[in-house]
Amino acid sequence: MPEKMRRIVQDFHLMDFAGCSLTMLDASLLLAFVERWHPKTSSFHLPFGEMTMTLDNVDVLFHIPIASTFFTPVYRDQGTVVRMVVDALEVDEVEVLSEFGDTRGFHLRMSWLRRIYQELVHAERYQAAARAYVLHLVACTLFADKSGVYVDVHYLSLFSALDTPCWAWGVAALTMLYAALDAAYRPNTRQLAGYLSLLQCWIHKHFPRICEQKIQRVVAADSCAERWKAQQAIPDDKQQTRKPRH
Repeated sequence: MPEKMRRIVQDFHLMDFAGCSLTMLDASLLLAFVERWHPKTSSFHLPFGEMTMTLDNVDVLFHIPIASTFFTPVYRDQGTVVRMVVDALEVDEVEVLSEFGDTRGFHLRMSWLRRIYQELVHAERYQAAARAYVLHLVACTLFADKSGVYVDVHYLSLFSALDTPCWAWGVAALTMLYAALDAAYRPNTRQLAGYLSLLQCWIHKHFPRICEQKIQRVVAADSCAERWKAQQAIPDDKQQTRKPRH
């Protein structure tokens, strides 16, 4: 990443997401905790009692803001959304309309974002490139959905202004993960969305004995989440393995 663009990205207070996100996820471990999640109490029902993730956990694990400005996405008409993408990413209106046609909605493909990012960096248009980078980053972490392919355009309004306030990213991460766990608890749900690095790092922190064979501690780091990495990859198909609940 060019240094000029790095300074812009740091102003969004999102670099910790890139540094703390795990490169590998243990699907079996995550599924074991999903099966013990109870939506009515927003907690894991464990043999010794109930436990849940808190904002304090998010702060300690990731050092991302938990007390800052809140954001409510506004759904706009097509003309306004197209203009927002054109202005923020400095792309042609025809190309944006074509992308909306391919995704059948106000969505952008991750592959499209990566291509636009490379073109903007090559052209040294670093402000627009920074917006493309952070939008792709939150799409892979904080706002990850089950598709793993698309990101909703309305998230781009988070980064439209480079002098944007510091958003309460920690609150959003925990809220999105709670909602994802509520959905994953349903018997007919076979995939888990949300910021799964947050869930797995929370498990590593509070249940080290069940994780000691699967993780490796690395050098001391500023945030707890940077201290672990997986020993080996987990097959992707395990994420969709689930026995029916009776």
